[in-house]
Amino acid sequence: MNTAEFLMISAAIVPDRIAVAGPNERLTYAELQTRANQLANAMQAMGIGKGQNVGVMAVNCTEYVEIYYAAAAVGATLVPLNFRAKAEELTYMADSTDVALLFIQERYYSIYESVQNQLPKVKRVVALDFKKDGIQDIASLRASGEDIPVFADVEESDPTLIIFTSGTTSLPKGVVLSYQALTALVVNTQSPADPSNDQEVVLVSVPFFHIAGATTMMSAVFSGRRLVILPAFDPQAWLSAVEKEGVTHAFVVPTMLKRLMEVDDFEKYDLKTLQLITYGAAPMPYEVVRRAVDVFAPSAKNSRGVGLMNAYGQTEATGSMTFLGPDDHRLDGTPEENDKKLERLRSVGRTMADIDVAILAPDGRRQPANEEGEICIRGDRVMKGYNKRDDDTESALRDGWLHTGDVGKIDDGGYLFITGRLKDMIIRGGENIGPAEIEQVLEDHPGVAEAAVIGVPDVEWGEIVKAILVPAGASQPSPEDLTEYVKTRLASYKAPAYYEYVKELPRNHLGKILKTDLRKDHGTASGLKA
Repeated sequence: MNTAEFLMISAAIVPDRIAVAGPNERLTYAELQTRANQLANAMQAMGIGKGQNVGVMAVNCTEYVEIYYAAAAVGATLVPLNFRAKAEELTYMADSTDVALLFIQERYYSIYESVQNQLPKVKRVVALDFKKDGIQDIASLRASGEDIPVFADVEESDPTLIIFTSGTTSLPKGVVLSYQALTALVVNTQSPADPSNDQEVVLVSVPFFHIAGATTMMSAVFSGRRLVILPAFDPQAWLSAVEKEGVTHAFVVPTMLKRLMEVDDFEKYDLKTLQLITYGAAPMPYEVVRRAVDVFAPSAKNSRGVGLMNAYGQTEATGSMTFLGPDDHRLDGTPEENDKKLERLRSVGRTMADIDVAILAPDGRRQPANEEGEICIRGDRVMKGYNKRDDDTESALRDGWLHTGDVGKIDDGGYLFITGRLKDMIIRGGENIGPAEIEQVLEDHPGVAEAAVIGVPDVEWGEIVKAILVPAGASQPSPEDLTEYVKTRLASYKAPAYYEYVKELPRNHLGKILKTDLRKDHGTASGLKA
């Protein structure tokens, strides 16, 4: 199934319902389909189709949705680019995916201009929200296309989306997801649009370049919901949107949930329409979810309360693999039952119905209940591979399984507990951060001989970055100097929050740094604060 049909089906069934509600415009399903048709025809006229890649560098906006469905209709692959990326990162992401057509917002155009000469594969640039001589804007491009549906000849195995996720290597990896993978996720977890039911309303504030943002968008369109789009997360704006739009469903990362509950006048907002908050994309501090259970419990103001759901997933699995449902968050049983629920709040729940999750030993055997091993999955939602990274693909996809790199165990009730990571990836506020790229930047600093980067627990962000350094000389560079240096080379959220100096880094007999020892000896939010 071509995912462009998600929109076509809803536009046919509920054409007059609001499909997307952004800060500046609202579009019905019929209007969104018209825009996607026009843009798809305009893309085809400029030679964009199957085998071509279309990049977007923008915060969440209604045009993003239009661009995805137009690209899918012509068989092109969408490459959402992280708008927090620095010039080096943008160059790599756009060049490695052979982006031929780039849609961009004004606030990011100067970054593109600075690396334009390094991106010869980008043949056309389209402005989303500004006018500039020599640059076509999306309105004029759209107007050049006819309002006629486009049906490209694609296979289910063809790529429709490439989303970048940082690993432990120095460069981010582009995860290639097929039409089949996105269709399997959406069709198996959502019901199609139904005009006889009241329309549900989904709030998205997670960036569309993140798998959670992308799948929220696709699921909302397939199910005929209204997608309320926030360009960026702001707690007050989020709460106001829930109240104004009558939001029923929303996805947040743990940091967002914490900040929502910390809003000074939280109690003044009317959240009675909100049925479910799904959280995930980063480790959830127990104290935060425990507080959320109380904050969103049934009350005099909201007799139903707000359901909570934890979703654990990976970009490589097209999103969620397990879920801890609303019933698991309600402490409405006997004392013994509630104690069990409190224990399982530290889990990520049970396996979703459309995939198989297993705990595998190093030799490939399934581990019995309560025994640790690597978390592996298989099913139609598994990625095609990493873009132009054959070795990484072969390492991740083995013997029919996607090897997540996470370590965990499944209890007698089928609940999955994550106990560690084979990979050293840091997840800060839902953003994946690869330590190696930060280590390389730090070791380029003249005052640093060696660097090792780890993630340490943090109530605000889930995890934050900490660097353990061996100085190059007698003096030690200041945290301020190092942080400024990192921020000139990488996105600001990748800069360490803490630094510690040591005489030498622990290594094994092969010279590999022992990250386990580092986490044991330095794995707290302490040291020299940036």
